[in-house]
Amino acid sequence: MKNINIEMPGLRIIKTVLSVFIVILLSHLSHGILQMYDMAIVAILAIQSDVSESFNEVRNRISSTIIGGILGTIAMCIGYILKIEILDAIIASLGVFIILYLCSKIIDRSEYILISCYVFLAIVLDEPATISWLYPLRVMLNTVVASIVAMIVNLYNPKYLFRRRIKLRK
Repeated sequence: MKNINIEMPGLRIIKTVLSVFIVILLSHLSHGILQMYDMAIVAILAIQSDVSESFNEVRNRISSTIIGGILGTIAMCIGYILKIEILDAIIASLGVFIILYLCSKIIDRSEYILISCYVFLAIVLDEPATISWLYPLRVMLNTVVASIVAMIVNLYNPKYLFRRRIKLRK
């Protein structure tokens, strides 16, 4: 009979699971204001191998969400006012162009592009135009809360609890 060697889960796995647990719990406590699926995905993505990388990921994710959220809200309002169905394609394409140009050429943050486009398109295309401005606000709130929870959980390291240094990338 072969011996099976099973390793204990690492701290990153434990922190990721704990972050997901906390954001789902917060979602239940918020009575539907916070969306558990969105927050759980953000929490999983926010936990990186070290705290500095995790902090940079959280900062990028929050910044990207704000960019996509603001542009998505503006586009949603334009779509609601004009109420022309085919306009979705024009508004969505123009918004993606603005995000690509803004992030890559103006603010030189190409790492913001993917999440900004995702949030923008989620706001513009996923919900009907009759939805209020609360939807984009909720999308942004989910990302910010889940990112902060993941960052706080990731700060805990039994070995280096009091020797934390966060390296910021430019």
